[in-house]
Formats: sequence, C-alpha cells, structure tokens
Amino acid sequence: MGALISAELRDQIVGEYIKTASGRARLAAALVQPLRTRRDYSSVARKAFLVEQLPDGALPIYDKDAEVTAYVVGEEGENILSIVKPKRIIIPLLEIAANPEIPLTQIKERRFDLVERSLDKGKSEIQATEDGHAFSIMEATANGAAGASSNDDFKNVDIPVVAPINPSIMADAFGQVARHDLRVARIFMNAKDYVDIMKWGRDILDYETQQYLLQTGLMATLWGAQIMVSRKVPIGKVYVCAEPEFFGRIPVRTELTVLSADNPRARTIGFSIFENLGFGVHNSRGLQRLVVSRA
Repeated sequence: MGALISAELRDQIVGEYIKTASGRARLAAALVQPLRTRRDYSSVARKAFLVEQLPDGALPIYDKDAEVTAYVVGEEGENILSIVKPKRIIIPLLEIAANPEIPLTQIKERRFDLVERSLDKGKSEIQATEDGHAFSIMEATANGAAGASSNDDFKNVDIPVVAPINPSIMADAFGQVARHDLRVARIFMNAKDYVDIMKWGRDILDYETQQYLLQTGLMATLWGAQIMVSRKVPIGKVYVCAEPEFFGRIPVRTELTVLSADNPRARTIGFSIFENLGFGVHNSRGLQRLVVSRA
C-alpha cells in the first residue's frame, strides 16, 4: 500500500484485507506509523514538553526544582495534582484512546479511503485529548503561581492585559521567564487573541506562511520563540513557556498502538487506537500566563 502503486490497486488490496479478520489486523498494523507521524506533526500542546519514551520497567521519576511546586495530571486524567516538598516526582500515566468506526454500508456507498478516514478520525480524537490535558496542567500551574504570596520572588504571577496585546506587555512576559535563566521557546494562544499579534507587523514578527507549517499551529516567530495557535487554549489566556527540557515532561510507556476492533453486531469496521503516557510540569518558573480582558 505504498505511494508507488496506483489508487485502483491500493483500493483493491484494502478491499481484500477488509474481508478477513487477519486482513483487518494487517490494516491496523499499517496505520500505526502514519498515525504517529500525523499526531506528532499537528498536536500543538505537546511541543511545550519534552517527550520521552520510557524503557521497559523504568518508572517516570524526575527531579524538580526544590523551591517550586510541580504539577502532574492524575491517573484518571480528571484532576491536576500539585507536589510541593519532595525533590523527586513520579508522573502518573494515563491511557488516551480513540475508537473510530465505519459502517460497512458506508464503505460500499461512499467508497472513501478506509485507511485515510480512520487516520483522520483517530488523529483528531487523540490530539484533542492530549492538548486538553496539556493546557489544563498549564492552567493549573499558572493558577498556583497566581495564588502565591506577593513576596515570593520565585513565582511568575499573572500579567493582566487590557486588550489589545502589545509588544511591551509580551516583552515583560519574556522577562519574567528569562529572570530564572530560562529561554522562552513557545507561546500558546487562542486565535481570537492572536488577532492582536497579527497587527504588530513584520518589523517585530517573523510571520510563517508555508502551508505545511501552518498546519502544525505555528503562526509566527517572536524574538526566537514560536507562536502556536489552538482552539483548545481558553480565550483570554496566553501561555509563555520556556524550553521543553526546562519546563515539563511527557513520559510515554506505550507509544501509539492500533488494533483491529470490529463490531459485528453494529456491522462496523473499527480500530482501537491508544497510548499510555503522562503529563508533568517539574519547573513552574518556566511558565508565564497573560490574562487578557476585552471591553
């Protein structure tokens, strides 16, 4: 099913595989690497974290800065845990799964590409869940800093902004991160807030216009940091993040895996797509939040 064969022959091969359980298992195996590539390519929030594959038997244990609070996503993915005193933290692992299903009648009626359709559905579900967890932990980290004592010099407390966002305010955010000897690498915002940035002009921004990069969420570069836009970022919130290795980790126990998961009762061809990983911020100094208010 490579790119060198004709579309007709490819459809014929897929059609033969669909007919048997072993053939559908081979289709599932063929989906793994393309789906990983699509997920890594377009998932926005994971670009703020250092992604590490855990060796067999290894625990996701990491050192944190002893003077700051660390934050991790809980095992069920429904809550954010704060860790204050220990110098070492264990990042809980959770499962992210998607189960795209396609009715057999639609396969015959629409004649769409089964592999491409499953990749698109699986990627969008996995990506949305990953970004949701990542931005949730960023929000919790910023909330922890906002609730810190006013005389705590180690906290990057919120910068309030009355729209529109201007370069001076953004420079202040960079300075808050840089004062801890960290370099800003990523800026995450909603498209509604990015409109303010677009008005700055090329004297300040290096706009990205290449289509293959725009599809990853990369809009522009500001003073060496990439501006990423995602609908999963709450409107009115801007996250300024340090380099991934000095900010947080995403330990991966089980990389993206695809299994055949048909449902004979519902007469559907399906795939079970899942991964086992965790989300942790071990250095909250590497995050600065801007809270934007609009009239």
